[in-house]
Amino acid sequence: MATYPLAKLIGLRSHRVDEAQRNRMLAQKKVEQAQTAIKQKIQEIEDYKVWKEEETVRRYDSVMYKELSNDAFEKFKQDLANLNIGELKLQDELRVLKEEEETLKNELDKAKVAVKQATADLNKLEEHKKIWLEMQRIENERKEESELEDFHTKKNEFG
Repeated sequence: MATYPLAKLIGLRSHRVDEAQRNRMLAQKKVEQAQTAIKQKIQEIEDYKVWKEEETVRRYDSVMYKELSNDAFEKFKQDLANLNIGELKLQDELRVLKEEEETLKNELDKAKVAVKQATADLNKLEEHKKIWLEMQRIENERKEESELEDFHTKKNEFG
């Protein structure tokens, strides 16, 4: 029986399916890592808010009922403003992480589509192989019947 002429193509398409699935798994892992980073950043922001409140109270307590020069008072106000700036920086880092997560989710969606396409291409080729094998089987049966007819005809000529 003849070998399927597109057998190497089936191997290639199978490899493409495997590669697409690996890429999908990597994309999924990246999304999960981004989500973990977001959760950690949210926790960091919450911890910072608690610390900031405690630090603000501590700083007010340290200057309460004390005379401060204008320069010292300005420095005190600047230090309090820096605490707020620290929180804003963390919020900005969280925003960047969320944007990265969205990008990674889009890449994951594309990877899922690639897996579906590669699988569909492989299935199409495998279906073609089934049809081709059936046609080969029918052709072989026809040849065998033809040979049997030739054999019976020749046998009758000698008889």
